[in-house]
Amino acid sequence: MSEINTWGGTVTKGAAKPLFIVRRSWAGSTLILWLGLGAFVLGALGAVVQSSVSSDLGGPIPGMLIGAGIVGLPIGAILCGSRITVYDELYDVRRGWGRKRRRDVTALETLRFEKQRSGNGIAFISVVGWDANRKQQFRVYTTNRGFDEFTAWLAQHRPEQWAKCEALGIPD
Repeated sequence: MSEINTWGGTVTKGAAKPLFIVRRSWAGSTLILWLGLGAFVLGALGAVVQSSVSSDLGGPIPGMLIGAGIVGLPIGAILCGSRITVYDELYDVRRGWGRKRRRDVTALETLRFEKQRSGNGIAFISVVGWDANRKQQFRVYTTNRGFDEFTAWLAQHRPEQWAKCEALGIPD
C-alpha cells in the first residue's frame, strides 16, 4: 500500500521505514528526564504537605527539589529528542527540540574522528560529518546507541570519505 507524499508522488510504507535510529544512551538522556520529573513531583508534594502543616513552606528542601526538576526536565527532554534517523540514501538529523532536517548522504564531503576531554581525564570520541561548505551535518559519539550501524552505513555509502577518516585516525 502506498501513501501520497507532499510533492504528489507515492512512497511505499516499507520505503518510509528507517533502517535504524542513532540516539544517546539511556543513561545519558532518559535517566536525567525521569530524575527531573521525580524531583519536581517530590518537591511539589513536599511543598503542599509542609504548607498544610505550617503557614510558610517550612524550609528550602521542597523549593530546591522543584528547582532541580525545572532544570532537569528540559535538559532530559533535549537529550532524549536528539537523534539521527537513517534511511537508505537519506538521514534525518534532529538536535534537541529543533526541527528535523533531512540530509542526503552524497552531500557529505568530510568525515573526521574527534576527541573531547573532560576535566577528570575521560575522553569522548565522536565522528563528525561536514558538507562542501564546511557546515557540520552531524556528530555521533561512540557511546550512542546505533553508532556501529551508522559507521558501517557511512562506510558503505561514502567509502572514500570513510577511508580518509580511518586513515587519519583518532587525534591525540
